[in-house]
Amino acid sequence: MQEIPTSLTPVLTGFLGGLGLFLLGMTLMTDGFKLAGGTALKHILGRWTRTRWRGLVSGIGITALVQSSSAVTVATIGFANAGLLSLGQAIWVIFGANVGTTMTGWLVALLGFNIRIDAFALPAIGVGALVYLFAHRTRPKALGMALAGFGLLFLGIDVLKNAFGDLSAAVDLGALAQPGFSGQLIMVLLGALLTVLMQSSSASMAMALTATMGGVLPIESAAAAVIGANLGTTVKAMLVVIGATANAKRVAAAHVIFNLLTGAVALIILPWFLHAIAVAWGSTGEAPAPAVLLALFHTAFNILGVLLMIPVEPPMTRFLAARFRSHDEDEAQPRHLDRNSVSVPDIALRALVMELARIGGMAINAARDALATDHPPVEDIQRRREIVDGLVIASGEFASQISRGSLPEKLGDAFIEAQRVAQYEDVVAEQALDVAQLRSLMERHPRFELRQRRHDWQKQVVEVLDLADPSREGFDYPQAEQKHEALEGVYTTLKQALLRAGTAGEVAIPEMERQLRIISETRRLVQQAMKAAKRMEGLLALARHNGGELQSTAHAEEKPPEESKPEITNDTDTPHP
Repeated sequence: MQEIPTSLTPVLTGFLGGLGLFLLGMTLMTDGFKLAGGTALKHILGRWTRTRWRGLVSGIGITALVQSSSAVTVATIGFANAGLLSLGQAIWVIFGANVGTTMTGWLVALLGFNIRIDAFALPAIGVGALVYLFAHRTRPKALGMALAGFGLLFLGIDVLKNAFGDLSAAVDLGALAQPGFSGQLIMVLLGALLTVLMQSSSASMAMALTATMGGVLPIESAAAAVIGANLGTTVKAMLVVIGATANAKRVAAAHVIFNLLTGAVALIILPWFLHAIAVAWGSTGEAPAPAVLLALFHTAFNILGVLLMIPVEPPMTRFLAARFRSHDEDEAQPRHLDRNSVSVPDIALRALVMELARIGGMAINAARDALATDHPPVEDIQRRREIVDGLVIASGEFASQISRGSLPEKLGDAFIEAQRVAQYEDVVAEQALDVAQLRSLMERHPRFELRQRRHDWQKQVVEVLDLADPSREGFDYPQAEQKHEALEGVYTTLKQALLRAGTAGEVAIPEMERQLRIISETRRLVQQAMKAAKRMEGLLALARHNGGELQSTAHAEEKPPEESKPEITNDTDTPHP
């Protein structure tokens, strides 16, 4: 193996040391600002991004402050998943983060080469370290960490600048910068590779700036490397969202599209773009220093990318919204509400009734799980309750749109009935969640006989719900009504027994109240399910009369097999993990 020349050893150690100081300083500064301004970050992203322009400005400002587009991207994805940001809003925050991250280049260009770095870097490190060590509150400690990181960052730049100055005298690295488009492409790949290896586009940018100021790279090659640094951040974005949610993948895809489009355009027009920036700056009376020109280029081509995205973003958002779909999102989409059927009320009614049967099945499945399992899956029932809520809104809008036209009286009444059914089904899902949450609380040892009677009653409730489920082949409202009438007597007897047990001290009063709430909420749940089933029977009959067989079509998609129906067991209502 060929040994490294002795003259290069101090250059390489200086390069590695300077790079390490820069990365360490960037990490400390970023972490410090995130800790000190975490609440402000949440506040701004949650409230200041209601339009795409406000989202853009928020992304620029926050990223310039915390010096980490990754932190802003992660926070943005979190808010999008929580429903606080729409996909369109989140995308514009990401665009802003790409512009905001160019502020690092300006710090290096304006401060790193024009003043004595040790005059402020070393005091910043010392003061920041003292504040971090001796402050007791979180925010001052975080600001001390950020100040120390700021000093280390510029100390690293100073070491890198000296290392590149020595390197230019020892080795002609400019040979890497081949003329023409192929040479620029090589520098793009090099910039992207360095960003991936160091996990920091800011570090790649700093290296390009110091290499240019040290005379190692011509300005066009350094600009191509800066384009590559931007592209390198997309690799991290793609790795981060492996196995993530659909919204996270969409936001990451928008980040990739933005950087690919911006980088491609900037590379194609690179010589003219740099010339135009130099001419524009030169009109002020002085030519820009290479580092300033490079910082200008970095900011300008990201702003150009934002301008390119103004017409591209709306169709891109629609395209991404249809991609990476999760099972939940597919389930939350109406399957039968075809807008093309609005002009034919008979067909529209059939579609609406089929969708209502599907919604009713979801709501009753949630109720069945809340009642018929030892440990109700509260989170899963919560998810289905939200899906039902969204589908009820969609079916209501569909029915309202049709009802605006001129309809025969019978059909008009049917659409009104359909909206009532949807509301009853929504309440069933809501009550199912309430019951599941009550049953997930810790049992306080009520009498076994009372617990057994409650389970027997819940088993009868599930049998009624099975008969009242419009998405099942066994939908039978008359039989469900017959069984439901018998439930009322059992409910009254069970309620009186619980009250007597609480009064006699056999059951603790808080536990008695919880048991009473469980059976009361369950009673209301089955009442709402029966009201929906009664109206669904009439709607199914009307839809079949107007358009032939309907019920089997509605059931074919998602009726659960009979053997999968959960059995009632003697639970102890302990919280499930």
